[in-house]
Amino acid sequence: MTEKELKQEVRKLKKLKLQCRAGTPERLELGRQIKELKNKMVVLNIPEPLKEPIIIEILRIEAERKTIPTFEQLGIDLHKYNLEQLKKHLQKLN
Repeated sequence: MTEKELKQEVRKLKKLKLQCRAGTPERLELGRQIKELKNKMVVLNIPEPLKEPIIIEILRIEAERKTIPTFEQLGIDLHKYNLEQLKKHLQKLN
């Protein structure tokens, strides 16, 4: 599952959880499921070691060129892109 799908599932489960009475087994189970999905999101956000040098290089090139807003200014996380997409963007910058 992607991060977006996990977030949608968490929202759906939270909505169901709010409809249940406090202390019921259904509500407790929904809470456990939500916690598991959040743990999966944390695991997805662990950076891959092969991406790091490419991301650092992209950010360095962008910092040198001050005409375009950087990914950090736009709030874009480069870690969510796969290795091929990062290499392609690096080639475009060079």
